[in-house]
Amino acid sequence: MKILRVNIKDEKITFENLKEEWRSIGGSALIAKIMNREVLPTADPLGPENLFIVSAGPLAGTGAPQLGRVSVGAKSPLTLGIKEANSGGPAAQILDRLGIRAIIVHGGARDNRLYCLSISKDKATLIPADEYRGLKNYELVNKLRKQYGEKIAVISIGIAGERKYKGASVSFTDIFGDPSRNAARGGLGAVMGSKGLKAIIIEPSEAPQVEIANSEEFRKVVKSWVDTLRHDISCSLYSRFGTPFAISNSASQGSLPSNNYRSGKPANFIAVSGESIQKILFERGGKMHGCMPGCVVQCSIIYPDKEGRRLCSAYEYETIAMLGTNLGITDPDAIARLKFMCDDLGLDAIETGSSLGLAAEAGRMSFGDWKSAARLLEEIEKETPLGLALGNGVMATAKYLGISRIPAYKGQAIPAHDPRSVKGTGVTYFTSPMGADHTAGLTYKMPRNKDKQAENSLRSQVQAATCDAFGYCLNSVPGGRASIYQFFSGLMNARYGLRMTPKDIMEIGKQTLKDQLAFNEKSEFSKMDLKATAFVREEAITPTGQVFDVDDEEMKKVWKGLDSYGEKEKVWEVRIPPLPEMMFGAGVVGAIGERIRQLKIKRALLTTDPVMFSMGRADEVRKILESSGISAVIFSGVEPDPPIELLERVGKIYTDNRCDGIVGLGGGSSMDTAKAVALRVTHTGEMREYESIVGGTAKIRPVLPPIICIPTTSGTGSEVNPYAVITDKERDLKFMLMSNHLIPRLAVIDPLYCKTMPASLTVESGIDALAHCIEGYVSLAIPYHPYFEAMAVYGVKLIGRSLIRAYKNGNDIAARTDMCMAAICGGLAFLKGLGIGHAITHVLGAHYHMPHGRAAIYGLLCFVKANKETCKEPFIDMAQLLNRSNDLEESLFEFYRKLDIPISLKALGIPKDDLKKIAFDTSRDAVNMATDPTSVSERKILELLLEIYE
Repeated sequence: MKILRVNIKDEKITFENLKEEWRSIGGSALIAKIMNREVLPTADPLGPENLFIVSAGPLAGTGAPQLGRVSVGAKSPLTLGIKEANSGGPAAQILDRLGIRAIIVHGGARDNRLYCLSISKDKATLIPADEYRGLKNYELVNKLRKQYGEKIAVISIGIAGERKYKGASVSFTDIFGDPSRNAARGGLGAVMGSKGLKAIIIEPSEAPQVEIANSEEFRKVVKSWVDTLRHDISCSLYSRFGTPFAISNSASQGSLPSNNYRSGKPANFIAVSGESIQKILFERGGKMHGCMPGCVVQCSIIYPDKEGRRLCSAYEYETIAMLGTNLGITDPDAIARLKFMCDDLGLDAIETGSSLGLAAEAGRMSFGDWKSAARLLEEIEKETPLGLALGNGVMATAKYLGISRIPAYKGQAIPAHDPRSVKGTGVTYFTSPMGADHTAGLTYKMPRNKDKQAENSLRSQVQAATCDAFGYCLNSVPGGRASIYQFFSGLMNARYGLRMTPKDIMEIGKQTLKDQLAFNEKSEFSKMDLKATAFVREEAITPTGQVFDVDDEEMKKVWKGLDSYGEKEKVWEVRIPPLPEMMFGAGVVGAIGERIRQLKIKRALLTTDPVMFSMGRADEVRKILESSGISAVIFSGVEPDPPIELLERVGKIYTDNRCDGIVGLGGGSSMDTAKAVALRVTHTGEMREYESIVGGTAKIRPVLPPIICIPTTSGTGSEVNPYAVITDKERDLKFMLMSNHLIPRLAVIDPLYCKTMPASLTVESGIDALAHCIEGYVSLAIPYHPYFEAMAVYGVKLIGRSLIRAYKNGNDIAARTDMCMAAICGGLAFLKGLGIGHAITHVLGAHYHMPHGRAAIYGLLCFVKANKETCKEPFIDMAQLLNRSNDLEESLFEFYRKLDIPISLKALGIPKDDLKKIAFDTSRDAVNMATDPTSVSERKILELLLEIYE
């Protein structure tokens, strides 16, 4: 393995062997070693004494997933300390295959000369680049690809880097040759420009495959990791929404910058949320892809205009926040246009967006007006005085405009995670050797708690440093028991024949941080004025009212704990949730008064649907309550999958009537309404903030009023579980509330209250319970949980022996009793997880206002078809329990026939042309798609839907 040295001044290029002690490191780790050995910490960042370094990771060329990121390093003209920034694209993989671990560029060009560096197998050449002078990135790359072929990887600077603007980025081509990938932070494009280097052209055509000492073991480690990534919920979110999935989460946490960091929750953030972006991609034919070959997660977005033409690539969270919401702009197209302009000029979108925010604050552009922002980007190109200030970053812009409230730390703009609302990340900003940089250690653990954030930040910084040392994508770090340290050690041992342990891998990350800190201690970084960012400690951000209040003493703990830090063993705990107190049996409703009175309820809100009200059930329950001295206020307007607007209205009824408890009477929607209203009347903010997938579970406190559920259907199991499903009309989707605090205090299950269900509803609710059992039995959300599996097994047995009977004779109380118990079993079984079946069910229900149980008929069938090979043995269990068969698909068809269920989406009035949209939206159900036993593609989903269409 070699290091390629380029002396620009003398036009001299040499190859040297990589030092043996550096064999196992690359990326940020290698950059830190080189910088400490060869660069004077007080050197001028844009002078000849600084180095410009490009480094691949030690596993880049193997094709192992997510390990192809490339690092760029130098002394930063912004932070005046060591800086590493990294990017995707194929460059690192090709360099590794060419036997090059790092490129080190020395000196500066004579007489303002400009060069391209061409690299191919065993050869590197400096080429005069005067013909490319003044070109922006896209024109430059197009010319280079025409001259050198479309397979090349290009590292380049636009005019911002040429002009040594301190906000300049280093651009990398992606797998399509689009220069939209950026090592953006720290102004490293200016350093590349100071060397007189316009582009590095990497030719892959003769690059051999890398040698692997133990290829069989290598494949085994890779296969296991790929399986981990495909079934990890966090990675699934990235796969299905890209980084924009975090928009809703950050807005809910109050950390998404708006109007120059004045607010953490933009008014119209939904317009740029991950869901909204995906709708646009579907309608216009946009794409998601991997930025590097072999990527499993594939979170990069090509964003098109209304005619399907690319507006920009690499459309990401930071772009949306800094060029969008921070400027008051929530038009996704406008943000894409601004992003393209930054990519073409070669500017860091974070630094630029923050600078534009200051310009808006000073009245040089209007918040919400993307055209005025575009005009300011044009000023950067034209080199006007304001344009020069903007191009040189937020500190230069603040100085030019005379602004003292500066959203920067150590000379670098604060990214799109406001430290006042996400304090662990704030600790990273204020302690990292990288300055204010989210990639140095992003953490949302206990975001508003000021305690123990040093520990959270340290863990994240060690993890980030380790990933950057190996070129691993931070968007692909799974949760659960998986360990990147173990993964890296397994690959390193297999490739190089080593005996590295996970601890050895972590030590590389820790040593990288030590090396970076050592460089900064001797540089101007450690002496830089910190007053500019004082506003985050003094000015509360809306709507959370938070300031950054982590004590300085707490932050000092970060590096004191570095030597002793180690990865804690991840203990897998099998958790059994609490059950509500239950009254089960025919006629038990008549005795609920005394039991509810024991909960100290004096005035109950009774939520129910119009059918239950018209049948007199609600009035019957009201009278039972009143006979025990409990008054009741009836709300009879429950809608299927209750929308947010309805919950707000019912919450007001609860408050206005001074209720102190809630009774949900009816199907799942009535019970979910009761749960959601209990949350609404005790918690502030929007309901969306409590969505489980955006961290809402942790926000739900044990202050809810008593919830009592009386089911009148036998399907959802909501009477015993911690979930509530509600509808967000604005986003056109359903979302989940989840907390043990939502488990009812009392569940009253009376089969007599279910016997009035019509035959069709009996079937639909029964199949919903069956789907919960079958999907839960094999779901991978919790791979091992005998308790939930036992619930699934017995639930299927009860449904197999009693659903057909209850369908044929609604007055069969024994069958109704079995189905009530089956609903409880299903409601607990699906706590183990669900799969593609419910992903399809949710889409059908949301788009066609179809009852959940009816949609589950089709979702369950697709689930069984999709997983029949993966789940052969457990599906035999299910088939045997259902009707003594060995083939669950055939068993299900036979069961449906006896229930007179037609298997035809067409019969439901769904146009065939809608199937592509159904498949697309189903594939975006990040949780259920990740926990499905089989990794089902969007194309496969469409095939399944076509099979049951006619």
